[in-house]
Amino acid sequence: MKKLKILLLLLTVSVAGFYSCSDNDPVENEIVTSKSVALRTTLNEIKKANNISGRNANTPQDQLFCFQFVYPLTLSYNDGTVITVATEAGLLDILSAETETLFITGIAFPFQVQQEGAITTIDDEAEFFALVEGCGFNTINDDVLQFGCFQMIFPISVINSNGATIVVNTQGELESMLIVGDVVDLVFPFNVTQNNEVIEVNSLNELFDLYDDCDGNSGSCICTADYNPVCVQTANGIVEYSNICLAECDGYTQNDLVPCAPTCNITNVTATPGTCNTDGTYPLTVDFDYANTDSAYFSVYNSLGAWVGTYLLSDLPVTIPSYPSLGSASDYFVIRIGNNFDCNASQQWAAPVCQTSSGNFGNQLGTCFNIAFPVQIQSQGALVTANDNGTVLQYYFPAQSNIPAFVYPLTLIFNTPTGQVSVTVANQAGLEAAIAANCN
Repeated sequence: MKKLKILLLLLTVSVAGFYSCSDNDPVENEIVTSKSVALRTTLNEIKKANNISGRNANTPQDQLFCFQFVYPLTLSYNDGTVITVATEAGLLDILSAETETLFITGIAFPFQVQQEGAITTIDDEAEFFALVEGCGFNTINDDVLQFGCFQMIFPISVINSNGATIVVNTQGELESMLIVGDVVDLVFPFNVTQNNEVIEVNSLNELFDLYDDCDGNSGSCICTADYNPVCVQTANGIVEYSNICLAECDGYTQNDLVPCAPTCNITNVTATPGTCNTDGTYPLTVDFDYANTDSAYFSVYNSLGAWVGTYLLSDLPVTIPSYPSLGSASDYFVIRIGNNFDCNASQQWAAPVCQTSSGNFGNQLGTCFNIAFPVQIQSQGALVTANDNGTVLQYYFPAQSNIPAFVYPLTLIFNTPTGQVSVTVANQAGLEAAIAANCN
């Protein structure tokens, strides 16, 4: 499913012109690159998928992504150097060589990507961010709203949608601006605190690295899971820990304890499902009462523990238009207010069992229909020719897409009760419609 995302931060970026080089050789023509947060978001996902942190010879994990770059790409480093990348392997080598002081920040628009059987031109940062949003990549917005392993030291400065620099004084102010999409850029440097240590953050790349460390940070302390809350006073306000052991793991002592604020609570939770959508999801309306919280938002996690989305409390009741069907007659979610892991509640409901209109492509190929070969499939920035069903299935990744990334038009031969029927389709939507109409 495509995760519902809050409006993405950092949408407009500065443009700088630099001379390009490829394999360290200068090129005569001046190429203009744009600083791109969407690019840095994508590169961060690629690094995590390929385990790039001193990478060895891994196989590129392109099947984890809903699009692939069409090469060559023109990229720029934070020091202004511009390079041309000819292959996916070359991009992985560049990412493996990044350091804290030298890293990729920009890309030359327009460029092309392969996605769902089509080659799409990306003309600017807004289009790139729309692509990133649709793919469900983890953005800085998501990190700021979901993680609590370090705290920003306020005030900080941001650039709003009107291009003005605004001083933000509290975490609550920042959360509210992020959710409504009124933050366009962060002003670096700023400081954060982690385990009683002040850390200066000088770039988006450093901020991504901090959040990546949070993903795998389990700490060196071993504490029980009992709930005996204690609170400490920090530069960002009162922080509650589930027990004193967890507070001590972060460097606090009994002398740092202060009275806790009234406990946040959630009551009267309701979940009202609608009828199935054609993509195997259904609308779900969420409503509840809450008290004792300064946060402006809440997050929803499905019964598999996957994050569904983050929404404003002031918008309740909220309808999630595309909640994923798990194929069972009942389901449940967990809702959490802000970064307070103790302020949560769950709710179960009778769920519709939804199916996608295209069914299971892998089971239907060779039974309900066959393909008129040869065909071409997009993979890792290249076109692969397939001459049989077995080759097609090597490039079918159901977790990524219902249909392989074919190059269209495509001709299918359906086995119907009245004989074979040939259908030529122009795109993935047409292919899914043909399968839904002829395969029962």
